[in-house]
Amino acid sequence: MDLDLVTSILAIATFAGASLVLATIGEIFTERVGILNLGVEGMMIM
Repeated sequence: MDLDLVTSILAIATFAGASLVLATIGEIFTERVGILNLGVEGMMIM
């Protein structure tokens, strides 16, 4: 595989993973204050 291809795949995976991590952290904070959002997984997919 070409090094540019590997670099671009890693960059895309990092950007996609960062948004999921931020959404997960936000949901953890909302659950700690007592708000339960059952549809958070569906909103993360969108």
